[in-house]
Amino acid sequence: MSDNVVYSIIAFVSMLGIFSQVHAGPFSDFKATELSEEMTSSPTAKWDTPTSESLEQARDLLDPTLSENWSQVRDDYAITGEVVFDDDIKVIMQDFVEAPHEVSLVVKIPENLQRMQEFVLLIENNPIQKAYHMYPHRLIEAVGMNIRLEDDSPVRAALKDETGKWHVGSKMVFVKSPGGCSLPSCDPETQICLTGEIGKIRISQFNREGGAWRIKTKITHPMDTGFVVDDNGEVVPAYYIDRVDFTDENGPIAEIETYAALSTNPVIMLDLPTRGQNIRINVSDVKGLQFEAMDPAPSM
Repeated sequence: MSDNVVYSIIAFVSMLGIFSQVHAGPFSDFKATELSEEMTSSPTAKWDTPTSESLEQARDLLDPTLSENWSQVRDDYAITGEVVFDDDIKVIMQDFVEAPHEVSLVVKIPENLQRMQEFVLLIENNPIQKAYHMYPHRLIEAVGMNIRLEDDSPVRAALKDETGKWHVGSKMVFVKSPGGCSLPSCDPETQICLTGEIGKIRISQFNREGGAWRIKTKITHPMDTGFVVDDNGEVVPAYYIDRVDFTDENGPIAEIETYAALSTNPVIMLDLPTRGQNIRINVSDVKGLQFEAMDPAPSM
């Protein structure tokens, strides 16, 4: 196994919150060289060394007027009315993806949009283009998740502000080995594939600077896409979590519709400016199963 692959695995394990911590800055457990705030980067003769020409190429690929799919995606997912492309919305993720079935990302939300009405995560060139649709009830500073990527694609975070205008932040991501939606989520030749109890919910909470709060949950679920063929040549039916609701003692935090473009055993993270108590997470999937977990907030 190469050093790069080992480092990628270590970085993603850190994202999942396997290491328990009580105090954390806004992105301390997401920081890694693979995660980039740059809007674009593009492959060259040497994959990880973008040039000015390749950066220009990637910006062109992000341009909605040049995109083959943006107008269709916008219509299909009701991104209607006025739409502006906003560089202040930071889609933070790898520039170059080696494991497309499990790709970490964080969307950092500018202060003027933290009272948004809706948040939609779209993967423009995926067969499953919509990954996540959130209706927040509180100010949200950042959103994190792990997704699947089928191929090179613009990844777009669309936020609907209080006036009904959509603001879209974008990131161009390049996939070295395509197939995140159509290959099994775990490769037994390179990974330890463990089955878990469907619906098991793990909650991690972190105190952030200035009394702010991070909630992160990992939910055990296959998140089958409907594009995978088993060893007998049969298609594995789509089976995924379709709703995750966050509440605390003060009421709803966010209602989230989720789709099979999220990775197996999905991770969802929310950063809020103020701390709550007694977080409760309610989950349902497309078979009608429901799951629930509750956890008190961390002490100072």
